[in-house]
Amino acid sequence: MIFYAPDCTMQYSEYTLSELESKHCIKVLRKVNGDKIELVNGIGGQFECKIIDDHYKKCKVKIMKRTHHEPAKRALHIAMAIPKSSERLEWFLEKATELGLTRLSLINCTNSERKTINRKRLEKIIVSALKQSKRFYLTEIEEPIPFMKFIENEPDGYIGHCYEANKTHAKSISKATPILIGPEGDFTIKEVEEAKSSGYIEIELSENRLRTETAALCAVFYLTNV
Repeated sequence: MIFYAPDCTMQYSEYTLSELESKHCIKVLRKVNGDKIELVNGIGGQFECKIIDDHYKKCKVKIMKRTHHEPAKRALHIAMAIPKSSERLEWFLEKATELGLTRLSLINCTNSERKTINRKRLEKIIVSALKQSKRFYLTEIEEPIPFMKFIENEPDGYIGHCYEANKTHAKSISKATPILIGPEGDFTIKEVEEAKSSGYIEIELSENRLRTETAALCAVFYLTNV
């Protein structure tokens, strides 16, 4: 079983789990002294441990082996409008984290119906998905910013939209630059043109019309195959 230890470093010989992780380890999973567990810190560290104090609020472990994993050679970066349903964003983030999403930028577009997030809630989902998928790096999630500000800061990439255009299919993506995914009402034509002027290439993700979160997850899949 994997537990999250964000402040555990390669120099530690012992570590005390947070109250939340301690409770899960001791009360829920019924782990006891001598049992072996695994920790990850979300920044590449993996630690094989043995429980030496099975306190349900301050579970203490002895670190037996340390491994540092290098980050992926390419960053998987999605920039998407916030879906109007928070549950849909949570669903996307969970699945995308499991698939290896490196960075999620959230953009506020002209047609965005929702422009705020519950960051603490999303961070919990990322941690849970990190442990579930046995990844070693947390997905980075950024605060929402205006669409124009994003393409100014991050020129060059890909943009998916529903307008008729001469598009490149997403399976032909050759580099892991950002993929822009619009809101339920799509990007405006002006936003598409502004993105193209900033070096973004129009792509087709599917022959079907997809929800924002489905399109974003589809984009993650294509990025993992770059």
